[in-house]
Amino acid sequence: MPITVRAIGRVTSPATVAVKPQVTGTISEVHFTDGQAVKKGDMLFTIDKRPFEVALEQTKASRAEAQTKADNAREQAQRYATLGKTGTVSKEQAADFDVAARAALSTVQVAAAAVRAAELQLEYSSIRAPIDGRAGKALVTAGNVVTANQTDLVVLNQIAPVEVTFSVAEQQLTSVQRGMADGRPKVSARTSGLDRQTAEGELVFVDNNVKAATGTIELKAAFQNDPQVLWPGQFVGLRVEVGIDRNAVVAPAAAVQNGQDSMFVFVIKPDKTAEIRKVTVDRTANEESVVTAGLEGGEQVVIDGQSRLTAGSAVEIVPHEAAPLSVTTPATPIPAKP
Repeated sequence: MPITVRAIGRVTSPATVAVKPQVTGTISEVHFTDGQAVKKGDMLFTIDKRPFEVALEQTKASRAEAQTKADNAREQAQRYATLGKTGTVSKEQAADFDVAARAALSTVQVAAAAVRAAELQLEYSSIRAPIDGRAGKALVTAGNVVTANQTDLVVLNQIAPVEVTFSVAEQQLTSVQRGMADGRPKVSARTSGLDRQTAEGELVFVDNNVKAATGTIELKAAFQNDPQVLWPGQFVGLRVEVGIDRNAVVAPAAAVQNGQDSMFVFVIKPDKTAEIRKVTVDRTANEESVVTAGLEGGEQVVIDGQSRLTAGSAVEIVPHEAAPLSVTTPATPIPAKP
């Protein structure tokens, strides 16, 4: 039987991005619908490209002009260097032209950098999804003027995988640490509501301190969330499997009754009579109770009709499909599992 720790947790997205423009301009087109699932690189918004295209053409023209001047300066520097060797011009004049050629080359490099900057600005006018996820409501529409690094356009949340953060009492920390020592414990998350769904994940984080105010420690579990059962912000019930009890005596939870001073079950003796047996239940999981005292593996216990029984009542075992039980056939037993 699994040894589990139960808790309530909240689903969180491991990546949430508030998309902002990197250039100032007018939104010309919105490429998604509210709530749409998007992939990394998908187009979200387009800012009017015309001002950036004009700026790019201007920088390209400036680069071409700078390149022409640099070519001319280099030719003059080479000519004066030759004349300087023959003594036609002074070495100082030849050196001056060489310096001018080097300066012109630097101007070309500055112009080339300006072209790359203009290309980047044009690229920024196409706003793409930075992560896989689901888009929220578009915060601007076509025609709005947006400001670089200020205007919020949309918020993207990563939906798969997701994380669930939760806390457990410090008394359960030892069990959790024991489970982490054997690997990453399995975690089951179950949603609330009428249509309850379950997702399977694993424990990935245990905080390094216990909160003094609450006496709890924070944990985090990761879920692939495929299909998308869990949703960011949602509260879910959690079951963390921190170990396995391999020699447990298990009985159906329906067999265990609450008495005045202890729990008990009706055990069917070999002579087909009922015996009241006090039991000690350690825990109940998946509609099965782990019994630490009062039962042995292989014994038969009553799971239905206990209200008709007293100690020593005759019992006849009947299948589940039988008619309603009479006073002399009051129970449907199954063996306790070792």
